[in-house]
Order: sequence, then structure tokens, then C-alpha cells
Amino acid sequence: MREASFPKPVAEVVTTLADIFRHQGRTGTVELLERAHAWFDNVDYDNWNGGTYSWAFRLEVPVSVFASIEPHLPDVEKEILTKLAYCGRLFPNDPITAVTVSPFSPAGAVGQRIAPSDVEVRRLWPENRFRLFLSHVSKHKIAVSKLKGELELHGVAPFVAHEDIEPTFEWEHEIELALRSMHALVALITPDFHGSSWTDQEVGWAFGRGLLVVPVRLGCDPYGLLGKVQGVSGSLAQPGMLASAIVDALLANNQTHGEMRRTVVSAFAGATSLSMATALCQHAIKIPDFTDEEKDALQTACVENIQISSHADVAEAIYNVFGRPPAKTGVANEEDVPF
Repeated sequence: MREASFPKPVAEVVTTLADIFRHQGRTGTVELLERAHAWFDNVDYDNWNGGTYSWAFRLEVPVSVFASIEPHLPDVEKEILTKLAYCGRLFPNDPITAVTVSPFSPAGAVGQRIAPSDVEVRRLWPENRFRLFLSHVSKHKIAVSKLKGELELHGVAPFVAHEDIEPTFEWEHEIELALRSMHALVALITPDFHGSSWTDQEVGWAFGRGLLVVPVRLGCDPYGLLGKVQGVSGSLAQPGMLASAIVDALLANNQTHGEMRRTVVSAFAGATSLSMATALCQHAIKIPDFTDEEKDALQTACVENIQISSHADVAEAIYNVFGRPPAKTGVANEEDVPF
């Protein structure tokens, strides 16, 4: 009898479900999933067929989210269970038989916090950007600031504590808020990383939330749980190359691919410089799973964003992969003019 644990990480399941509902325009269900504390609960076992474990998918959500879905709760739970059928096809010995959504009670869950409010998130992070926490030793803050600037060209919103904390806010609270609302964490493993009083705690937050942690080898190998994670090699002396490698790692990982892919589209459409458009284009042309809507957004940006339309090389690179945008209807062709 194997150890009772669901064969797929719960964070990956939540991310996949949120992606499915997002593509179907179900923004309410997406918010529910993204703000939930989720886990699998083993509810039954049968020794048939080598051992069959039955699971319940549990979701605890803030009261404000629960209140919005409570009138339709059975339908919401049933719909999520139906979408989870893809797991059943992958893991026939681990059927998911129930989904429950319940309101989050902070008094009943030691060490857990309600997800940050939308107001808090908007204050800390730019909209439609990948929220990336950079865990580093303050000694390297100048180099990390340069890395932050390069990551912003790729559509990433990096959180660097010494820059992003407003003087009027308690700094520990702001760091905790960033850790509670980030999409992923990059650990910049310099030789003095382990000696910090904060870096290991920041990494622990990410692991505790089931998020992707990308270790970057900067003169030192990852240790502990970080040693089991596929990392990135680079140098703070070459921030442009390192930023590109980090974004490639985020796009390559199933857990962060969807959010990073959407970031590439939104950031490309809103690119504020040729350097930004070029950096994002280099990622976009290698992404194989854009939705039709996302492809349309890329094509439209090549026409409507002057940073792109005034530089043919970037637009042509997009057109070569995704085609040109269709001609606008209602515009008369010169040959059709009757006089």
C-alpha cells in the first residue's frame, strides 16, 4: 500500500482548472480558484486493481468570495468536479469523487492568511503582469535592481523589497503581502544567501503556498528543498541574459506557463519601447499554445502600438508566425469605387 497522496501537485491542478475556466470566460470561478486554499483529502481506499484511493478536492475561500457563489454553490462544485475528469483519465486509481467549497475561517487555520484584497494587490503590483518575488541578500541590491529593470522589459513585475516598499507602510507587512500575492519566487543563490535572516523564510513561504521556486545559481548551488528544483544558471553582471533565462524558465514550467503566456500578450500590446517589444517578441514567437484571442491581440498590437508598427522587424516576426491581422471590414477597395 503506497503513501496516500494525490499523484499531481494541488497547485498544478488549481492552475490548470483556472486556465480552463479563464478561457471559457468564467471569471468568477477563476477568482475562486486563485484565491482558494486548496488540498486533496483522501476519503476512501479499496485494494481493488492494486489499490484505489478516492479523493475530495477541498477549497477554502475568503468569505467575500464564498458569499458571491453561495446561492449557486452546488452548481459551482459540480462544474469544478466535471472539469476534474481530466485527472481521472490520467490517474484512474485516484478518482476525485467530490468537491467542496467552504468559507475561510482565519481563527480555525493556524498560520494561514486570507488572500490579499484586490486593492492591496493593485497597490503592490502592476495589473496584467507576472508577479515575481526576487529573494536576495541586500548586499547585492544594486545588481538586483538592474535585473529588475531587465525583467520589466519582459513583462514581469519583480518585487524587490528595498525598492518596492513605501516608507509609510510597515516593511514586514509589505513583504508578507508580496509573498501572499506573488505568482512565483526566484531565489538568487549567492554564496551568502543562506546566511540571511530572511531569504530562507521567503523561499519557505513559496513552498508552503505550493508555488514555483526558481533557484538561480550565482556562485553557489541550491540546497535543501531548492536542490530538487530545476534551476537557472547566470550572472548578475549580465542582467539582460539572466532576465531572459528566468522568463524562459517560467514559460517552460506548467505551473507558471499560463500566467506568463498571458503576461507576454498584455505586455506586448502595451509595450512602451522598442526594447520591450523586441524582448517580448522573442518569447512570443516560441510559445506554441496561444489562444485565438491572444493571437489576435498580438496581431492587433503590431498595427496599433506605435513602438511596434514603426519598427517593421518586430511586426514581421509576429506576422511570420501568427499571420497578418484580417483587413478591417467596411473599408472600400479602390477598385470597387464606382466613379
